[in-house]
Amino acid sequence: MIIDGHPNESYLLVYGDIDRFKVYNDLFGAPAGDRLLADIGAMIRDLMPAGAAAARLRADHFVCCCSRSSFDPDRMLAALDAWFASYREDFTFFVRLGIFPIDDPSLDVNLMCDRALLALRSAKSGYVGSKYVFYDEKLRSSVLKEQELAGEMIAALEGGQFVPYFQPQYRYATGRMIGAEVLARWNHPAKGLLGPTEFIPVFERNGLIATFDYYMWEQACRCLRMWIDGRGVEGAPRLSVNLSRADIYRSDLCTYLKGLVERYDVPAELLHLEITESAYMEAPEQLIGAVTKLRAAGFVVEMDDFGSGYSSLNTLKDVPVDVLKLDMGFLGASASSRGGLILASVVRMARWLDLPLIAEGVETKQQAAYLASVGCDYMQGYLFSKPVDRETFEKLLEGTAVEDLAHPFAESLQDGAAEFWDVDSQLSLIFNSYAGPAAIAEYDGETCELIRVNGEFARLLDLDDEAASAELVRKNFLGVLQEEDRAALEEALRAASEGDAACDLRYRSAAGKGRWLRLHLRPLSRADSVISLYVLAEETTEEQVLRDRLAAPRDSIPGGLQRLRRQNEARQQLYDAIPCGIVRYTVGDGQHIVSINKKGCELLGYRDREEFIASSGDNALMPIHEDDVPRHRAGIERLRNGSKPLDFAYRYYRSDGTVGWLEGTSAYELGPEGEPMIQSAFLDVSGRRRKSHELDLQRFTEVLCSVYDEIFEFDRMDDRYHVLYSALHPESIGVALPLEEALERWMAHIPDGVERAGLRKTFDECRANVSGKPSSCTYKLSKGGNATWCQSTFIRVSDTCTLCCNKDVTEGLATEDRRRAWQDERYRLLTEMTNKMSFDYDSDTDTVLLYIDRTGDGVEAQVIPHYLEKLASTRSGVVHPDDMDDVRRMFEDARAGAAEVSAEYRANYYGHGYAWYRANLFVAHDNAGAWHLVGLIENIEDERDLRYRAENDAATGLSNHATTQDLVAAALAKPAVREHSVCVVLDIDDFKAVNDNSGHMEGDALLRKVGSVLRSSFRESDVIGRVGGDEFVLLLKEVDMDVVLRKLNQVRAQISATTVPGLGHAPTLSVGVYATCSDDRTYRDVFTRADEALYQAKRAGKNRVQVYGS
Repeated sequence: MIIDGHPNESYLLVYGDIDRFKVYNDLFGAPAGDRLLADIGAMIRDLMPAGAAAARLRADHFVCCCSRSSFDPDRMLAALDAWFASYREDFTFFVRLGIFPIDDPSLDVNLMCDRALLALRSAKSGYVGSKYVFYDEKLRSSVLKEQELAGEMIAALEGGQFVPYFQPQYRYATGRMIGAEVLARWNHPAKGLLGPTEFIPVFERNGLIATFDYYMWEQACRCLRMWIDGRGVEGAPRLSVNLSRADIYRSDLCTYLKGLVERYDVPAELLHLEITESAYMEAPEQLIGAVTKLRAAGFVVEMDDFGSGYSSLNTLKDVPVDVLKLDMGFLGASASSRGGLILASVVRMARWLDLPLIAEGVETKQQAAYLASVGCDYMQGYLFSKPVDRETFEKLLEGTAVEDLAHPFAESLQDGAAEFWDVDSQLSLIFNSYAGPAAIAEYDGETCELIRVNGEFARLLDLDDEAASAELVRKNFLGVLQEEDRAALEEALRAASEGDAACDLRYRSAAGKGRWLRLHLRPLSRADSVISLYVLAEETTEEQVLRDRLAAPRDSIPGGLQRLRRQNEARQQLYDAIPCGIVRYTVGDGQHIVSINKKGCELLGYRDREEFIASSGDNALMPIHEDDVPRHRAGIERLRNGSKPLDFAYRYYRSDGTVGWLEGTSAYELGPEGEPMIQSAFLDVSGRRRKSHELDLQRFTEVLCSVYDEIFEFDRMDDRYHVLYSALHPESIGVALPLEEALERWMAHIPDGVERAGLRKTFDECRANVSGKPSSCTYKLSKGGNATWCQSTFIRVSDTCTLCCNKDVTEGLATEDRRRAWQDERYRLLTEMTNKMSFDYDSDTDTVLLYIDRTGDGVEAQVIPHYLEKLASTRSGVVHPDDMDDVRRMFEDARAGAAEVSAEYRANYYGHGYAWYRANLFVAHDNAGAWHLVGLIENIEDERDLRYRAENDAATGLSNHATTQDLVAAALAKPAVREHSVCVVLDIDDFKAVNDNSGHMEGDALLRKVGSVLRSSFRESDVIGRVGGDEFVLLLKEVDMDVVLRKLNQVRAQISATTVPGLGHAPTLSVGVYATCSDDRTYRDVFTRADEALYQAKRAGKNRVQVYGS
């Protein structure tokens, strides 16, 4: 009326809403929200220019129609901002406007509002940099173009306008194809051939991408089936298809893909699935879960565009993919650039991870040659072929053998090997300062390069970093050895590929100093022919003198003594004359001692053989320490399998119960009756071992005394406690006590029983932990009325020794308290600036700090103790009972190692009732070893409302067209649903007459009535949707046809009993019904048949139910 009354005036439709209105309702209650809306209405009336009209559409959405000449958006926004600023000082409002110029007054008002709302959304998006946006032709054309493409998609799918293009992938070394990536092209009848960038984003924004992806996957399977029929499975190329972010959210993704490859009888490993790194950034938990299921089903998962995201390595750590596709554009891939160096590192890393790597976007020969030189042999790009249609691709396949995508061999051989490269790790501290002479080496079958050496190792080998000779030793340690010693080390290096190995060799430094060395080798990791080793060295020059003394009797055992077997007396005299222990024992049914010489008895603490046999019962295992028996048995087994004589080192029990160390050599022979026997020569090396251990402890103490206040040793050999260092009580250095007595005295100064138990548990776990990884705990000490906080770090340095290092952390905890105060202030500021709640969970104390503004008077920190304990044991509290499991699962995922977690749940944080919230949290670790779950919690009531409206029909509340398609497709993925369900398509007869005769308001009321009747007539588990105009689609799951027909006739009767004002007859329905079968996999399969039955009902006179095929 306003526009019609002023035909010469130009008008605007202004659309505005209030940001964070839901938050206002949550904080101050619904009555306060209603008062705000009433006050806004009064304010708008006052601000409106003369001749304008305004209305509230819904919630906090307002529209105003006014003349262009009377409306100044800047002045209007200034007035609105000033009004809202004065309304409540404790809450900040934000206002933005969308403005539609009314150039065509005949345009439907609903369309005017929609276009003004589109402009408002552009203003709220933040991209335009303004608080108001005018709707213009650019917005209109983009919307129209998008609507046009989206509207044409289904018809284009049915008409086969989308065609697969294939970009081949090759192995550079052989020139053979390894597969291809499937890309989409739209062969549009009017616009020509469209690339994916022109339509894929449109499908993503309109919720159509999943339907499109399913179509492309099926096209790929059809091609594979055709090529398998023509070329065999071995000759069919593998195809990589894309998974969009929307696909990851679908719970039926894996089920559908499994059904697809089963339907076309295609091996799952031929259909590779490409995910993008950006999908991880958006939904890490869903992506990890989906990838895990797909790999378990036999599919190969590729990470596309690796290197293009902000956290590529973090993504790779979390997502268990099979293949990496390298983003060449990101890395540059030039050998003369830093990008080339990065690329080489990525290739090497992929090989260590046993992941094939495909370089995408290779365009020049120089790029290809450089990639091959650094070990990346699989490539894709315009250098080899642009994306081609199927016919051209098949010509490329002709006469060409297809290669498999091979995995580089990479294997991690020791847990925690990576800690050697962490300069801050305690393992690195031990390597540098305690381990003795140690090095990290790499052996490639020809050279042994010392990658990293500690100071002790450098001193042992006389390596002067200033000298060129040191570099020669580092580059190839094998090259500086004599032939015999080089052969010994090479044999040990080869043996180290299977497990721990050792060798003795002579080494002469550049200065001319010679010495005997024993090298212990432990494999850390391996990639192809290169193995990384941990090398521990010790000088054995003095010991070698003893070994030379052992050599003669050892060599005589297999031969000379065998000849003396018949001369018992002479043999025994010879044995007793040898200056080391000699023992012979059987290894058949048991290990029974046959003979032992006098020296052997003396070393074990016995006067003679008779006393030893009386004590041991001729059991050869009796003196050996129980922890070393497994190694002893393994050595015996190796000898029986043909090994040459083996060196050994065992702990043993003397006759008085004390423990010592034996070293020696064992050889295998057959006895007089052909029975298997072992002969061993040995010496007691306890003194040398003790001296070496004391030197080790001295070195360790010298390093750690600068960090810790006290250092104790717990000796497992004699079960005693020794004070090695004490800055607090220097008089106690050297004190030794029985272990349990020392622990009892220690525990007496710890008043808290939980902390006492925690300390004992940490100590026991460290002693049992063979990895040697340090363990720490913190507790309160009380001595002489003074309380201090102490941190104990336990390090298991050998089978017999555990060190405890203590330091006073009282001052550090006070600093932590100050840090916590500053953290509180930062959280308060963060909460105020983001209008979200800040959350901090401490796993060590099971406590949550929640920063929240409950009253509008400011942010407060709420401490919630025993948080996870309560969450696990009760269904009451702030979180809605039905959502407790989701919140609990978030914590379980964090504890299991997830870097980030999130959850959507209902909670009553403000005492005004439950609302929907989203927690986006990430895991952080503090210096004390505890993990924290920190992040923000935001109210998502508006978002869920928008999501609901995006997925549901506004008029009826039923699912809309896109959502109905998705729900039907998901249901059909289940065999039980396909085999025993019914699809129904119905519409209102002559619905246009209802609108024409009774008006659109009555037409909408009739649609709502049909929706209500359908919803009340069928189960909640059934799919019910309005798919357009007056057409409805139902999928009634696992139900008999006679039940469906009876229900549908009841629905028709209820609708016919409805009175529509202005309509001269009762409304009626026509219904098409189709019974599904096992071949029905998609929405289109069931819809087209039910729709055909509907049109049969129409042609037969309407107002009836027609079953397909009857």
